Amino acid sequence: MQYSITEFETIYLRCFPPAMRLAVSLLHDEDDARDAVQEVFIKLWETDTEVENPMAFVVRSVRNVCLNRIAATDTRERFARRYSIDEADGSDTDADIRGREIQSAVETLLSPRERQVVDRIYSRGMSYKETADSLDVSVALINKCIVSALKKLRTHFKTHIK
Repeated sequence: MQYSITEFETIYLRCFPPAMRLAVSLLHDEDDARDAVQEVFIKLWETDTEVENPMAFVVRSVRNVCLNRIAATDTRERFARRYSIDEADGSDTDADIRGREIQSAVETLLSPRERQVVDRIYSRGMSYKETADSLDVSVALINKCIVSALKKLRTHFKTHIK
């Protein structure tokens, strides 16, 4: 922590309104926007060095945090729409059949590590970083596992489903 409380309050009061406007415009949800802005201010508070231009730091960081959240949400939603992994309830609707086919493909085609990663990211909604921390591996390895798993699933379903 490099800033005194009064310095940080001054930065907060000056930077919070534009940061919130930016976050709300990107996320379209005030609660998510407030969380993103809070995350940035916590980073600023915990930093060991004084930031030369706090306004630029806050705005750029809020933008990056919001874009990361959008990307994570988009990826999870796209996967959920394409590959519903919910357990079947016994009815034989198209979605249930597709869900069972996908679950079977995940269990048979993917390595144990890929299954763990897919489960944590797409079923539990964890971020890449949270997944990496929980498995005690790098984020790069998580990304590699996801790319590999999705490639295997896409190839399988392109050849098996018309």
